[in-house]
Amino acid sequence: EGWLVFEPNYRGSTGYGDQFLSEIRAKPLSRPGKDILCGVDRLIKDGIADPYKLAVGGFSYGGFLTNWLITQTKRFNVALSAAGAVDFTST
Repeated sequence: EGWLVFEPNYRGSTGYGDQFLSEIRAKPLSRPGKDILCGVDRLIKDGIADPYKLAVGGFSYGGFLTNWLITQTKRFNVALSAAGAVDFTST
């Protein structure tokens, strides 16, 4: 047993050009959030991640995404959000 850190390059991540970055303008949480959830689903499907032992966390925009993710699914047992915006309507 051990643990895995999944750090996806979701839509809107820097370093992949303007088109990749601009894909989140209309939906700054749901598009990257769904990318993250797809990656988690793949890790589970491939037997790499245990669906009953999942945690999510982030700082700043990552904290903002964490806050959104825990309102969309109950798959995470633990969430750590640091410096993430919290008082917005879900997009």
